Formats: sequence, structure tokens, C-alpha cells
Amino acid sequence: MMRTLATVTAVEKGTVTVSCQQQTSCGHCASRNSCGTGIVTKAMPGRVHDVKIATQSSLSIGQVVEIGLSERSMLSSALLIYMLPLLFLLLGSGLGQWIFVDLAQSNELGVISSAAIATTLGLLIARHYAKRLESNSEYKPTLIRVLGVPISSDKLINAASKDSE
Repeated sequence: MMRTLATVTAVEKGTVTVSCQQQTSCGHCASRNSCGTGIVTKAMPGRVHDVKIATQSSLSIGQVVEIGLSERSMLSSALLIYMLPLLFLLLGSGLGQWIFVDLAQSNELGVISSAAIATTLGLLIARHYAKRLESNSEYKPTLIRVLGVPISSDKLINAASKDSE
């Protein structure tokens, strides 16, 4: 299960809305200081996502929670969204190559057009199935545990300054 921390932003009966920041793995390698992508990743914060989660737990705004999503649902969603249009692109370009270049002795414009039409068809099919999967509970994040309220900076005690006196 993939897990992340989120902050409760709204509480309704039976559901809570949590806000979590998109995390990237870029910038964690040995060359992060000399890599252009790593530098851009440091400069630009990740996107913030608001997610509604069904729960019976009693939560309040500002609490930190851990949410999770199964790897199986994430992988099958990625396959649907990325691989299906790519497969249609390859099939459309192959079919266009066979019809327009091999049979009709035409130019490449027909190949490009058939590839674009097939990719659009693949995207529409992926969109249709993605909407059907939205209602499936396996494809929704779940509340794993409640961690509590984050400690505010005014309540922190600097033990090092007391010991150094």
C-alpha cells in the first residue's frame, strides 16, 4: 500500500476532505545539486491535492492523518491511462502505414492522421473506463490512521539553549 501524510481541511458527516502535497522522487540522487531538474524541483513546490475520504472516525480540521492507496489500483490505473492510448497510437500508425503507404502508395499524411485518430479513440476509451473505476472502492484512498494535531512552533522548547546556560 502506498501511504502519505495529509491534513484534514473539512469535516462532513461520513466524509472528510484531506489535503496532501504531491511528492516527487526527483532530487534525491547523488547528482541533485548539479542536475537541472533537481534544482527546479527544489525551487517549485509540489501540487496540493484535496481528496474526499469516507470515514466514521471523529476528526477535526487541522489533524494530520495517514492515507493509503493500494498498489494494484495505482498500477492498473496507470496502465489504463498510459498504455491504452499508446497501444492505440501504435495500432493506428501501423494500420495507416499499411493502408496509405503500402496499398495506396500515398504520402505520410494519412499515417499521421490515422495515428492521431486512433490515439484520440484510445484516450476516449481510457477516459470512459476511468470514470467507471471512480465509483469502485478499491480505487479510492482510505484512512489508515490518525496522527493528531501538528506541534506549532510557539510551543516548541529549545533544549539546547537551556543546556548551554
